[in-house]
Amino acid sequence: MSKLTVSIGSKDFDITLDEEFSKFFEKDFKDTFSEKNRIETKELLWAYVQKSYDEYLNKQEYKKMVDKIDEVV
Repeated sequence: MSKLTVSIGSKDFDITLDEEFSKFFEKDFKDTFSEKNRIETKELLWAYVQKSYDEYLNKQEYKKMVDKIDEVV
């Protein structure tokens, strides 16, 4: 397990993540927030909306793939 501290607004939040996921999360977090040490609530909300949209697009793509596989089978 790995402990990370995320600073949002004027508060620090400690989170504990699985070691492997922690490495991914830390890199993704730095990429998303341009390696800032502290982020604002508005930035966090925007990032969540963007990640949700990305997930939406991924699910749409997965569905297309499943539909194509179903056609072949």
